[in-house]
Amino acid sequence: MPLDAAPVATVPARPSLLRSGAFSLVTSAAPLVVALVALPVLTRRLGTERLGLLALAWAWLGYAALLDFGLGRALTRMVASSDAGERLEAPIGALVGTAHWLLTGVGTVVGIIGALVAPWYIQSVLRVSADLRGDAVLSAIIFALTVPAVTGASVPRAVLEARQQFRIVNLIRLPVSVGTFAVPVLLLPFTASLSIIAATIAVLRGWAWWRYATLARRDMPRVAGDRADRAHLPALLRAGAWMTVSNVLSPIMTVADRFLIGSLVSVSAVALYAVPWEAVTKLWIVPGAVTMVLFPAASRATGARAGELVPLYGASLRLVALLVLPACALGCIFASSLLRIAGGAQYTGASVTVLRLLCVGVAANSLAAVPFSLLQASGRARWTASLHAIEVLPFVLLLWLAVQRWGIVGAAAAWTIRVLIDTTVMMWRAQSVAPMPAASLWLLAMGVTSVAGCAWLGETLAGGIQAPLIAATVIALLVPCLLWMQQDDAERTFIRGVGGRS
Repeated sequence: MPLDAAPVATVPARPSLLRSGAFSLVTSAAPLVVALVALPVLTRRLGTERLGLLALAWAWLGYAALLDFGLGRALTRMVASSDAGERLEAPIGALVGTAHWLLTGVGTVVGIIGALVAPWYIQSVLRVSADLRGDAVLSAIIFALTVPAVTGASVPRAVLEARQQFRIVNLIRLPVSVGTFAVPVLLLPFTASLSIIAATIAVLRGWAWWRYATLARRDMPRVAGDRADRAHLPALLRAGAWMTVSNVLSPIMTVADRFLIGSLVSVSAVALYAVPWEAVTKLWIVPGAVTMVLFPAASRATGARAGELVPLYGASLRLVALLVLPACALGCIFASSLLRIAGGAQYTGASVTVLRLLCVGVAANSLAAVPFSLLQASGRARWTASLHAIEVLPFVLLLWLAVQRWGIVGAAAAWTIRVLIDTTVMMWRAQSVAPMPAASLWLLAMGVTSVAGCAWLGETLAGGIQAPLIAATVIALLVPCLLWMQQDDAERTFIRGVGGRS
């Protein structure tokens, strides 16, 4: 699927943060709705062991999507900077074609290694039951061989995002993300085979790769005749070197909990952890939608329009906080009821505590996505990489000890502790790039603290009439405080998209 055969495209007009973010959010919300419907059905029909294996496959594909050596974001930044008039080390078309060739090759190597390791991992590490082992191994091999489509798609998608074609990106991403949960449900009347589910999802991922590549050709800025050339690899690797560190380490710290639970506890325990995890982390669609717009905009603003960085950063933080923090607070208060809806009556006790702990972590982590994107877009990827490099070993050790001692609750607690620290440091580092008023930062900290307070109250109180009263009180206090966050005319202009065009 070559990406180097398109004419030079003009720079598109810049969409507003609110309009682009809203469209991304609407299309990203569909998987959340589908997941809420699908997870109870899958729990009943597949059983905890099959569902646990499927959850591990979701985690594997989620990690593969980030296994791009940082080149996805690096290319977005390079294309956006090129559009803003910055000179690069090589023609942008040649850089894009070389990156596509490289990441497809990396995905192929990783996929082959995963396929070779899968039988040993299924039998010796996860200790899957004998009657399910054959199907589990075949599905693991298929999921492993899907990796080239995942890594390859990151390059044309990066081009489209840099060119601000957010509508196209979201319309392609929509069936893939919905299919993660819808495919197993739609196949249930015919089969519960994990290998057939894996094959169907693999076809869907391949279609997305082809579609991204086809549409990216229309918008890729390039010089006629540019070709992929390994001589451009040093320039690419320099651009994505520090992003590579974060893109490798961050997903490891995100998926390690489920793999350690499967190894140290049981595959069934993975299902008891995965349902609350999948339910609450769907809120990541909010920072994902906002930062999709933030990253290319901040990449452009870093050079020619540096004055836009502060209002851009403030607007992004506000939108994420207003949408995520109240939802996480409600999740803490109504955790038990939400889990019964999402997974069924068996999700009680430890799973409820897991959901509350994860709500606190997701609240903080969603905010951290904004300074993380800002730092990388402004050329400070070294800072984010250094933080993740420092975090990874202490976190894995803490996670291993916590899972050994407290099982799935320990895993949720260890992850939440790490992201709280991570968020604090990211916010602090971002102040040197786009300084936010201290009052606004304190309000954000109070917002996360209020979510933690709701988690404590949810564990302490027995429910009944208290839960709705607490929920109403929290929302009545939290939302006005977040709306009060200091903003200036530049931020209001940026949110509404009244400002100038690129």
